[in-house]
Amino acid sequence: MRILLAPDSFKEAASAEAIAQAMARGIKRGDPQAECRLLPLSDGGEGLTHALVHATGGTLHSAETVDAIGRPITAQFGFLGNNHASCILHTAVVELASASGLERVSPADRNALVASTFGTGLLIRAAIDAGADCIVLGLGGSATTDGGTGLARALGFHFLDTAGHDIPLGGGSLVDLSRIDDSEVPDFVKNVPIVLACDVTNPLTGPEGAAHVFAPQKGANAAQIELLDQGLANLAHVIMQYNGRDIECIPGTGAAGGTGGGTLGLFNTTVRPGIELVLDLAHGREACAWADVIITGEGSIDSQTPYGKVPSGIAKLAQSQGKPTIAIGGTVTRDPHTVEALNETGIVATFGIAPGPADLTTLIANTERNVEITCAAIAGTLRVASATAVTAATSPCESV
Repeated sequence: MRILLAPDSFKEAASAEAIAQAMARGIKRGDPQAECRLLPLSDGGEGLTHALVHATGGTLHSAETVDAIGRPITAQFGFLGNNHASCILHTAVVELASASGLERVSPADRNALVASTFGTGLLIRAAIDAGADCIVLGLGGSATTDGGTGLARALGFHFLDTAGHDIPLGGGSLVDLSRIDDSEVPDFVKNVPIVLACDVTNPLTGPEGAAHVFAPQKGANAAQIELLDQGLANLAHVIMQYNGRDIECIPGTGAAGGTGGGTLGLFNTTVRPGIELVLDLAHGREACAWADVIITGEGSIDSQTPYGKVPSGIAKLAQSQGKPTIAIGGTVTRDPHTVEALNETGIVATFGIAPGPADLTTLIANTERNVEITCAAIAGTLRVASATAVTAATSPCESV
C-alpha cells in the first residue's frame, strides 16, 4: 500500500516535517510493507518556508532581523529548488511568522499598538539582496496590526504625519498617517512580484476586519481595537490618495494584521489561497496520484479545518482523483455539522492522538510519540482491510 503523509504542523508542539516523520515511523510499525512518501505542508502560516524548501529541494538561509517589538533575532527565509514548476524566476519564500510572529513574543511582552512587520521587511530585503526576483510571502501567525507598514518601511517607504515626520512603527500610529513617500524605494523593489499565501478572506477594516477579529489574540483591549481599526481605515485612505488603489474591502486584506492590504496597496502583489499555492509548488497532484490513501493532520481538527486549512486542501485534491484521506489531530471535533463538512472535502475518518486524559503540557510533550502510535494503529487497520478485500475478491462465490 502506498501512503502519502501530508500533515501541517501541530502548533506549539511539532513542525510539519517532524509530524510527517512520526507518521512514517508509525506506518512502518503497523505495516512494514507499506510505502510512504512524506509531504509536510503549510497553509501559508508557520512552516511555509520549510514545507516549500523540502518539497522543491531548495535551500534555507539565515539573516539578522528584529522581532515584532524590535528585539534583534536571527530568522530564516528560503529559496525554492529547481524542481518546481516556475523556476524561470529565482523565488524566495518568507513567512511573516518567522520574524514578526506571535509565538516569538511572550504574552507579557505583547503590545498590539507598537508591534510591527519591520523585521519581515528586513527578511525580504535580505532575500532580494541574495538574488530573489520573486517573493512568496506567508501571512499566518503574526503579532502585528500595522497594515504591513513596517515591512514597507524596511524596504524604503516613509509614512509621514502632517508635519512631514515619520510616524512611529506599529498600528497605533496609523491614525496620524498623512502621506506616503516612496522616493527612497528602488524601482526593482517596487516591481518585484510578491505572491501572498493567505488562508483568510477578512477585509481590512470593520467588524470582520483585521483589528476586530485578530487583534484581541495579539493583546489588544477594546479601546485599542477601535484605534487600530481607525488606523487601518486611514491607511487605506492614504494609499488611495497615493496611487488610487482601493484596498479596504478586498477579501484577504485583513490577513496578518492588514499586511495583506498594505502589500496589495504598495507593491506588485497578487494573492492566492495558501494551501492551494503550497500544493501547486509542492507537486501535490502528482503525490496524490501516486498514493492509495492520504494521511494528513493538524493540531486541532475543528470547525475551521474544512475551510482553507491543510487537511481539507489535500483531501479535496485527493478526492478529485478518487483517493481517500484520513486526518489526525491533537483534538478532534465530533460536531455533526463539522464532520459533514469534513466528509464533503474528502476526509473519510478522523482520529485524535491523545491516548487518554492528560494535562496539556504532557500531551504537547508527547505529540510525536502519540502521532506515531495513532498511525501505527491506522496502518494496521488499513492492512487488515486490504487483506480482507483481496480475500473477498478472490474467494469463489457460494451458491445458495
